[in-house]
Amino acid sequence: MSNIWRNAKYNLIEKIIRRYPDLQDVLETCDFEPLIKREDYRLVVVQPKVAIACNLPKVFAEGNCEIDFSNIILRDLKISLNHQDILGQLMTGLNTQPDWSCRKFLKQLDGDYFEVNLGKTTLILSKLETLDLCFCVDIVCQEYKKSIIQFENYLETWDFEFVDFANIRGFILFSVGQKLWKLMQQFADEFDYSKGKSEWHLFDNEDMSIRVSRGIHDHAFILPRFDSNLAFGINNKINIIYKINNVCFQSFQRGKVTSWQQDIGLRGTWTAKYTKQWLLEKYIPQVISYYLDKFQLSETELLAEIINYQGERVQIQQINDIKDLLPYLRHIHSWLHIYKENIAASLLQSYYQAFTDLIRNTDSSITGIDYIMRNLLAVNWQNTQIEIPYNFNQCNFKDAMNCLDEQVARINNSKYENSFKADLITRTFIWIIENGKISFSQAQLNAAKQALQSLWEESRFEMRHLFVNQ
Repeated sequence: MSNIWRNAKYNLIEKIIRRYPDLQDVLETCDFEPLIKREDYRLVVVQPKVAIACNLPKVFAEGNCEIDFSNIILRDLKISLNHQDILGQLMTGLNTQPDWSCRKFLKQLDGDYFEVNLGKTTLILSKLETLDLCFCVDIVCQEYKKSIIQFENYLETWDFEFVDFANIRGFILFSVGQKLWKLMQQFADEFDYSKGKSEWHLFDNEDMSIRVSRGIHDHAFILPRFDSNLAFGINNKINIIYKINNVCFQSFQRGKVTSWQQDIGLRGTWTAKYTKQWLLEKYIPQVISYYLDKFQLSETELLAEIINYQGERVQIQQINDIKDLLPYLRHIHSWLHIYKENIAASLLQSYYQAFTDLIRNTDSSITGIDYIMRNLLAVNWQNTQIEIPYNFNQCNFKDAMNCLDEQVARINNSKYENSFKADLITRTFIWIIENGKISFSQAQLNAAKQALQSLWEESRFEMRHLFVNQ
């Protein structure tokens, strides 16, 4: 059941304090002592009105937190938030002011009060209490986010789909046919590390999984998962899962917090990226070669059943062709299209500026000028459902650039941006790069890549970790 604290209570308290000013001194003595303390994965952040104690996530294991208030009315209220609550509610709009409408868990009411939604609890806080809450949330969520990104970076998992099933957490590397998977298992069983000392005796077969290990240390855990989306008749596909081995990582964490990171490498724990490379380039060819004549197999048929989920994007810093920016822009467009809150202008200012400069010298013969102008003019309209009274037949690309320059000037003088406006401008960038003949300098391309990198990383994190928990 939700705990709902109504604004009327605060109005009553305010009237009482005005009538009895000395009561304010009594209330202030209840304030917490400010503190920021971290021990391993335990983080405590305290401000006068709010305290948050957080258990940070460990290698894709879920974290949680508890929130307390010093207010005498809320003194007995303890709000517990799980991993989904933290990502789905608190993480959006970090380092923004409460009245910017950037935070998912805040809604400004009349006067200096805010409705706050934390998990299943809804309460009304004063502006001062809300500011203290936001301060604590920012510090906690920055460390929470940092931990998740660190895990993904070290284990090189960003390019793979995350799955969580039957108490198993991992990433889909690629898919194979059932026949090939059975051969992979059989080879791992035959070349158990206890049965020989060759370079291929490096497995510890466990039930349905393949454990790449010589008994002293585990390199990787490989699991099968039936892919129902690809299943037709007897040609069912098996997803190859890179399993997160929490037992292994927890053993490292008994020492230094960073010790698990120091173990990443070819002689220690393999990353998801390397594991996939090793399976496709070394293990599977070795398995097929070993059993080819023995079972009269067709190498072509076995290899044809491999479905390799390869990303089509060129790394941002390696982009030289302007059209290689498009997959990243489309990803940002998808992010903005489902974004509901306002966005801090600081995230978009360099993006608007750099891409406006990048497309500035576009040939005026570009098609779809009516589409471009409709998007740009809609940015200035509160109600985008109504018809915009404008003669697009008289527009040219110079008019479009004037509109974009106006948007750059506007956002440079703004604190926050409406996500729909950012979506419209991104659609415009995509159309021009996709359909225009653009003359640009290396400096302009580099500036665009630099601005794109940080915005794409933010959109990637939120699409992968936040939106699925909302």
